[in-house]
Amino acid sequence: MDTTIRVGTFPSFMQYLTTFPEPDSVAQAMSRGPLAQFGCERASIWTHLDFQELVSIAYHGSDMEIANRYLRIPLTVLTPATHAFVGSTKVILPVGEILGRYPSLRVDQDAWELMEKQMDNGDIVAFPLIANGAPIGTVSFLCNRQNEWNPRNIAFLDGLSAALSLWMSHPHSRAQEIPANAQHAQLALTPRQIEILNLVQLDKSNASISAHLGFSESTVKQELQRIMKRLGVRTRKHAVERCLEMKLMPPTRPLTQRAQ
Repeated sequence: MDTTIRVGTFPSFMQYLTTFPEPDSVAQAMSRGPLAQFGCERASIWTHLDFQELVSIAYHGSDMEIANRYLRIPLTVLTPATHAFVGSTKVILPVGEILGRYPSLRVDQDAWELMEKQMDNGDIVAFPLIANGAPIGTVSFLCNRQNEWNPRNIAFLDGLSAALSLWMSHPHSRAQEIPANAQHAQLALTPRQIEILNLVQLDKSNASISAHLGFSESTVKQELQRIMKRLGVRTRKHAVERCLEMKLMPPTRPLTQRAQ
């Protein structure tokens, strides 16, 4: 269904929300309608899971590979979406500044740098969805140009946030349902994987890790392969560095430093 004509203005978009459309249709309608004035290229809608992580329930735009990597984000990982949710605040910044502001995203540095070139240093925007005084979700979108975020445009985002918050929190909305493709996707690592990386951080060999945790050495190797694939790195050392950047694990001093 083509929603472009129906939701070309903010009032028509609000009316469209009263039909309780599917989340993906809302993201599409929002991108082509109210957010089109800002040059919106990609948009995501997030809900939360037990106030522990954000889960993407809708996405509209290109580059599905990157979108699929961020289907679920622990709130401990700082990104524009989690920042907006945890702080109940708007986040607006040029794409070119995102890696400096949010080091956890360096796991996809090449993709973000390419995005900056494609968007001519456009804006990334995230704002919270709030019901009964508490955050219930987040919207983030990418603009293909920099915009003037004057009081009028900020007020427009406030109105959009209010409308989407009512839609998401309504009993007839399907916005609280976790999509099948996000149920098992996770940016975070498992407790076992974190335990292994903590020992890697202490310069332990695979054999030592195996003996320490009581797993076979082949299990340790398999887990490390899964970790490196998920983080997009090729070595154990880089896996630890990425995890520390993303705040997926606390830093542990090497044994040589502990002895001093």
